[in-house]
Amino acid sequence: MELTADNLDAVLADMRKHRGDTTDVEVKRAAGGLPQSIGTTISAFANMPDGGLIVLGVNEAEGFSINGVSDPAGLEAGVVSVARNSVEPPPYIETTTIDYEGLSVVLARVEGLPPREKPSRYRGKAYLRQADGDYVMSSSDLHMLEVAKLNATERINGDTQQVQGTTLQDLDQELVSAFLRQIRSQSSRLRDQDDKAVLRQLGVITPDESLTVAGIYALGNFPQGLLPALQVTAAVQLPRDGGSARTQNLRHFDGPLPVLLDGLMDWVTANLTTRQQYQPNGHLRNTLEIPPRAVREALANALVHRDLSPDTLGLGKSVQVRINNRVLTITNPGGLRGLTLSQITSNSPAQAAVNQRLYGIAKYLRTSDGENVIEGEGGGVKEILRATVESDLHRPQLVDTGVQFTANLWRGSAFSPEDSAWLARNSSGHELTHLQKQVLLKARDGEYWDINTLRQEFSPLSSVEAEEQLSDLVRWGLVETSFEQSNSPDFADESAPEGSKLPQKRVPRSSPSPNVSEVPSVKPPIADSSAKERKLSKNAPQVLAAIERGNATIPQIAEAVGLNHNQVRYALKNLEAHGRVFMDGGQGRKDTRYTLL
Repeated sequence: MELTADNLDAVLADMRKHRGDTTDVEVKRAAGGLPQSIGTTISAFANMPDGGLIVLGVNEAEGFSINGVSDPAGLEAGVVSVARNSVEPPPYIETTTIDYEGLSVVLARVEGLPPREKPSRYRGKAYLRQADGDYVMSSSDLHMLEVAKLNATERINGDTQQVQGTTLQDLDQELVSAFLRQIRSQSSRLRDQDDKAVLRQLGVITPDESLTVAGIYALGNFPQGLLPALQVTAAVQLPRDGGSARTQNLRHFDGPLPVLLDGLMDWVTANLTTRQQYQPNGHLRNTLEIPPRAVREALANALVHRDLSPDTLGLGKSVQVRINNRVLTITNPGGLRGLTLSQITSNSPAQAAVNQRLYGIAKYLRTSDGENVIEGEGGGVKEILRATVESDLHRPQLVDTGVQFTANLWRGSAFSPEDSAWLARNSSGHELTHLQKQVLLKARDGEYWDINTLRQEFSPLSSVEAEEQLSDLVRWGLVETSFEQSNSPDFADESAPEGSKLPQKRVPRSSPSPNVSEVPSVKPPIADSSAKERKLSKNAPQVLAAIERGNATIPQIAEAVGLNHNQVRYALKNLEAHGRVFMDGGQGRKDTRYTLL
């Protein structure tokens, strides 16, 4: 990610949504200088597969408002100095200072170390990110980093290991029969071989007819008898409201892989909200708040791609499922292998099984409803992203720490009731996709989208798909579009009031399809006709009064009325929508001033 004011806005918006630091972003006020914990954060990000971003000059306690720092150059030098002198081996760090509405904010991008150089240690201890903090890595975590350094031919695959003391009698015969029927219906090479030969060749049993880890996990009567870590724990987390209870509906699931998936789907469905919604044909239908296919894919991925080495099985590390009032969280031991997060979320095919034998077996397994446990095409994550977007949910958060993988599926619509009402008034009766809704809302707020940004925000998304959806908005007259011969986004002059013509520096086009070298952007062609009918926001009157008294910049207004910068910006957008104030300048410029209309 490029280190710019526009990207900082997106990062902070994401953190407000998550209500805290994320696994790959750490924010600090840094009002008194370099934070004491900066060394542990640098070490933790260096040990992450994709590194992380440190932001200095943001106050988390005040809704991630920007307070700025007084000595940005000193902080930049201090971050680099800690990395070079106290972290071993030191990661590469890119630092920059951006001007945000007259305030200085320091951004430091910490690159993840190559696997062969990990772990990175601060004062002799190796750290890793977990949720919104840094923790000292355990011996098993460190060993998993050492395993990651090995070539594929040097690694011991946990799913192929023999489970001592097992025989064919430990298999669920009903599951085995169904499994063999599926194999023989799809493989001419295995169709005429006897049962034991098929089970041996697919890695269910060893040559001496003991079960493998993959075999007992996928088809065993009771895998958890010999391998307790193959159970799954699920619970609903209660809010901390002063009561003594912390969880409810705690369940420990056991049985082979298809039975685990069945039980977990039933539990999640029972503990999420089901809503009644009218379908296009007029019929009323019960709809789960998170699409069942997204839940199923996330659960199946966790079960099939969890680490099965002694580093996790031997220590009792299992798949965990949690639900709270904001999110469904599914966590499995072990990180990605042979792939990165960007690859599994891109539009291009990407496939690399953590457990090759288990993955091969699972392709032929069915749950009680006759559905495949996995499709075997490597598209599970993409299906999760598509299904949630189609349901107007926030984009799921996927986190790979190298030793643990977490999928957060957010509850609740991505659109506020106010935004939904605005879209209904301004869609001219057209049924909008999630992407089109986001584009319209951003354009309403004076922000521009380009094809590259859309693909990054809504991956997996091809440039053709993005272009088609934008072209529909233009054809319907909901947005205007222009193109500049450039390979990078061109941002409009935000001093132009909503509904005005596009800036003259933009080159309009008549064709709905851009050339490869052109970068499109969009904005509403007319102002929201009902904007003046909406009420002023809570803080708008006092912000308006401050401007009347001569306070023209955001820092001046914030100081005059005792609000943080984000509260002032929100009020100013509301006042602009009502035609009460005019922005002279642009976002991120220190000389931007607000005047009365």
